[in-house]
Amino acid sequence: MPALPATILGYTFQNTSLLRQALTHPSFVNESRESGLSDYQRLEFLGDAVLSLCLADLLSQQYPQLSEGDLSRLRASLVDQPRLADLASELGIARHILLGRGEEQDGGRDKPSILSDVLEALLGAIYRDDGFAAVQSVVHKIYTPLLARVMNDAPLNDPKSELQEWLAARHRAVPTYDLIAEDGPAHDRCFTVSVNLHGERIATGEGRSKKAAQQAAARVALQQLQGR
Repeated sequence: MPALPATILGYTFQNTSLLRQALTHPSFVNESRESGLSDYQRLEFLGDAVLSLCLADLLSQQYPQLSEGDLSRLRASLVDQPRLADLASELGIARHILLGRGEEQDGGRDKPSILSDVLEALLGAIYRDDGFAAVQSVVHKIYTPLLARVMNDAPLNDPKSELQEWLAARHRAVPTYDLIAEDGPAHDRCFTVSVNLHGERIATGEGRSKKAAQQAAARVALQQLQGR
């Protein structure tokens, strides 16, 4: 059997059998001659629920001004498969996953579905190993720096969606966005974007990313169209 990592996700397991189970894909169990092996699926089921609770606690503490709807949307964006797979890759989990030969040859180590499941299984295993406080600490360490990036790149009030919905309700055209300027050094860029209707510019906005500039332009457009 491959050697287990001493520590994973910044946590050292007391019961290493839980760690091994969390890293074991069903294909490995099917191909192994060792008896008594279990795959990660039950721990993944548990970890999904544990992660949801930990994030609900973290978000409600850090963002007391947000509505229940905004908190739910933010949490959903933090636990979707692409996000979890990216986190698993960043945390170096992929190289430790136990895969059968067929799944290994099929690129299973890089599959988002497997990466996301293993990350949730590890959180479920930590909960089983040392309780809620332990897994809560791990989740906070993983997600606190990510939250700052997410909130900066994708504001929760999402003016782009609001603008499109406002226009659609009035049977108006879908807005388009054009990059009209890009200034500043590479480490501190400033983007200027226009939002257009029927090819006519109705507002502009600036931001440190193209997405942020589009949101800013949409916000100005909404204010103008709604007479605010």
